Amino acid sequence: MSVSPRPGGRVPGQGVTMHPVEGGRWLVTVSGTRGGEPSRSAGDFETFARRLRHPLVADLIAGAEPLTDVLLSRSTINRRRYFERLDRWPGGFVVIGDAVAAYNPIYGHGMSVAALNAAALRDTLAGQVLGDPRLARRAQRAVARTADAAWSMAVGEDIHYPGAIGERPPVPARLLRGYVQRMMLTGTVDPAVTRPLLDVMTLSKPMAGLFAPGVVLRVLRGPLGRPPTEPPITAAERAVAGLTPR
Repeated sequence: MSVSPRPGGRVPGQGVTMHPVEGGRWLVTVSGTRGGEPSRSAGDFETFARRLRHPLVADLIAGAEPLTDVLLSRSTINRRRYFERLDRWPGGFVVIGDAVAAYNPIYGHGMSVAALNAAALRDTLAGQVLGDPRLARRAQRAVARTADAAWSMAVGEDIHYPGAIGERPPVPARLLRGYVQRMMLTGTVDPAVTRPLLDVMTLSKPMAGLFAPGVVLRVLRGPLGRPPTEPPITAAERAVAGLTPR
């Protein structure tokens, strides 16, 4: 579950995410853009979460036992190196992972893209003669393609936050962002839109999934009904979490 920041406003974007991990534990991350960053103090953690648009995550962590200290990161940069564009490339040499593209860690895409890089490298090398001097260039280009989706999502969103530094996105990127924003709004009331959106945002499916005919029609039509004002958590789920009914 998450409370997402809103870019483009006059105030810093702030948010929180909460993910289950092994052993009945949860990973909770709070975040803020320039001027709205969380502090390193564990005592401020719940307070920060409670100031967001909805107190659900704050209510959940209020009754939880912290297992670690707060770990702080101020690195939000997106950085990419276009090795595949070089005129010459050494044979037998391929760059993958953060050395190709590093992302704002709030999106959680770094390790997933590195895995996609490795899969692209494996597929390119399969059945090939490793001594072929052209093979490394083909592999580097294949690796670069696996970074495109996460890169477009990260820089296309982050550039709209106050104080962001970088080139303004071109018209196609702005049109794509507008479409995705409408898709997110529609997805609050239409699960048939929510699923492909989450598939792409988690890098489980290619971005083409955003433009399947049925999805496009639903997005253009927009949400049929008003978005919910409360998180979609049931009374039974509240009871399991130890929360009082609303």
